[in-house]
Amino acid sequence: MKKIAIGADNYKVNRFKKELTKAGFTDFSISPFTPDVSLISVNVEDDKVNEVNKICQKIELHFKRSN
Repeated sequence: MKKIAIGADNYKVNRFKKELTKAGFTDFSISPFTPDVSLISVNVEDDKVNEVNKICQKIELHFKRSN
């Protein structure tokens, strides 16, 4: 089991929650890091780290395209 931390702008947090839950990652917590950034800590199996990476890339592309 590994713990992964994702630093995300506050306006992206709901999207991360939605995508992580949809992919079956329900063991996560969100805490403030700075006034504009939150830290999303996800507990995953060792072989699922790449799946979380793909979710992060997908979300970043989504927001990049929407600008």
